[in-house]
Amino acid sequence: MRKQAFILGIAAAAGLLLGAPAARANGFYIQEMSASGLGQGMALVAGNGRPTSQYHNVSALSYMKGGFVEFSGTTYTFVGGYENTAGVKTAPTTAPIFVPHFFASYKVNDWLAVGLSEFTNFGLKVRWPSNWEGRTVAIESGMETFTINPNISFGPFKGFAVGVGFNAMHGSFRILRGLALGQNPSGQSSVPNTVDLQGSAWGYGANVGVMYQPADWVRFGVSYRSGIKIAATNGTVDFNVSSPFGSRFPDQHFKASIQLPHVVLGGVRFWPKKNLSLELDAQWVQWSSYDRLRFELDKGLALGPAAKQMVLEEQKNYKDAIQLRVGMDWEIIDKYLSLRLGFLWDQNPVPDKSVDPALPDTERVMPCISLGTQVAGFYFDVAYMPVFGLKRTVTLAQGAPLEGTYTSVIHDFSFTVGYHWDTVKR
Repeated sequence: MRKQAFILGIAAAAGLLLGAPAARANGFYIQEMSASGLGQGMALVAGNGRPTSQYHNVSALSYMKGGFVEFSGTTYTFVGGYENTAGVKTAPTTAPIFVPHFFASYKVNDWLAVGLSEFTNFGLKVRWPSNWEGRTVAIESGMETFTINPNISFGPFKGFAVGVGFNAMHGSFRILRGLALGQNPSGQSSVPNTVDLQGSAWGYGANVGVMYQPADWVRFGVSYRSGIKIAATNGTVDFNVSSPFGSRFPDQHFKASIQLPHVVLGGVRFWPKKNLSLELDAQWVQWSSYDRLRFELDKGLALGPAAKQMVLEEQKNYKDAIQLRVGMDWEIIDKYLSLRLGFLWDQNPVPDKSVDPALPDTERVMPCISLGTQVAGFYFDVAYMPVFGLKRTVTLAQGAPLEGTYTSVIHDFSFTVGYHWDTVKR
């Protein structure tokens, strides 16, 4: 039991730091980069005239005039929880989380445009009561990331534009979970018997995109974000256990690496009217590359007087997943009032045996709405998206570490403040 608790604790941390697929799976995949984009269901692969579009397709820079600077923030509030087979419910104690993003772009001349992005596209945090029944599976799972992404785009040439970018991604994490070690000795009742894992690492990748606009009323877009290899060489494992178990659970370091999945996006945008556009997108994430976790400990776990386990491994076997998006951008009053509506369907990549309180993933449906205005070059947008996770029940027979039912609704509130210095003067 002690060995299993140890392995589960380490594996969960490796999943959030090194796999980042665990952190980037649908439940922790952050794609709400701006309020205007959120209102359109992030259907932006064929561009919408804002610098945020470079995240979804870098070649969108070629279709924007002048310069843009914008700051966005999204607050996530979770409602839901876990219900065991006896009907007892437990709710996470996670506080609302705020995630910021920054985007800038500039059209240098007719054929060259540049952009700069700083964003968080996976992370968030889940915290459960410290004494709840699933404490040996998860008490706290948290990850903070940011990516610096300079971009350049060429065109359009005869309707075509192509762009490329470089990504430097940094991630830090903390995982806290309990250990099933039995009763504490007399006088040590306050010892929580937990494992606390922390670490950080850099990873690097690239993004490319192509757009083609054969007519004023239609534009096609395709983009690709490479998988990024994240390597942790000095992660820390800190045990807080009662004295009889101290020698078996020494504080130590670990190292591991994993290749994050590739992402491919495609979409088409239509302009039935000059002030109205509609877009349909699809996204494919190669989660199947995340088949296992493997990491090495520098001290190891004592198995006996002369035996230690130095390598820990856990099978994950994620599946490739797709997401479908549809969005509308309608400028109701020229420059002064825009309404945006969208809808997303998100496929679940996590098999039953990998579902746990650290990542209780499921399929999702997401309606979206946004309002925006512009005055003298400044623009301001607000948006709201409820993320409805379909109820999911898993059992020990399926291989899940905790049997029960998970429900969730995440309320996303977003705002954007920006400035465009090439607006038409009134």
